[in-house]
Amino acid sequence: MRKIVLSQEIRYGQEDVNELESASIKVRKIYDKTISMLAQHVPESVRKYWACPKPAQEPLSPCGENSSPVFQKWIQSPSGWKCVGCERHYVEPVDAAKEKEHPGRREYVFHNGRLQSMMLQLFIWSQFEEISLFYPVLGDAPFYDEEEMETISAYFVPTYVTSLPFEQSGKPFKKHNTRVPVYQELISAPPLLLHLDGEVLEGTWVTGVYVDRGHFLGLGPYLKNSDGTRTFMQALIH
Repeated sequence: MRKIVLSQEIRYGQEDVNELESASIKVRKIYDKTISMLAQHVPESVRKYWACPKPAQEPLSPCGENSSPVFQKWIQSPSGWKCVGCERHYVEPVDAAKEKEHPGRREYVFHNGRLQSMMLQLFIWSQFEEISLFYPVLGDAPFYDEEEMETISAYFVPTYVTSLPFEQSGKPFKKHNTRVPVYQELISAPPLLLHLDGEVLEGTWVTGVYVDRGHFLGLGPYLKNSDGTRTFMQALIH
């Protein structure tokens, strides 16, 4: 059924908001825990290949959490809310040598974190499957504890570097054409029509969630247009 919205507002029930608030904080902590581990064990050359070195090197707060806000992308599927990725936007200054060559000039490279987000989803899901399969015989405590495993099972999306698992299971999937191709189970976002200033925009409904230092900052719902751009809307809670 197609959902029609007559303004730039979209309504959320209090129960959905409560779930997104709780789930987004748990997901953020799993992301941060994974980033911290990768920062210690993944070579810098690999992080640069991912084109997103900054988040992995980001200083931690006294509570052990990364301080920059993230924008998580959630879709309400028939089986419940699913987090399909996150964005951690930042600008990276050029290296000091170039600044010395051109004093007074500052250049920056913008990163949207898309590739890193997919790599995180990939690593988290692979660890989830490995722990689920070998937990009875693991000698040491697994990297993710029981609560984190429940969070991954409930809210994360199967993600692989090959389409083979989906072809074998018959589940629909989406290929992300990042530098390293990533295959993710296709979670269909609800279709949406938005009437705006006499114009009708058509796309799908995605719920953005802002999280900072383990705190829920609010919702940022948007219409993902057919050309890939976004039209943000106001979230109304009832």
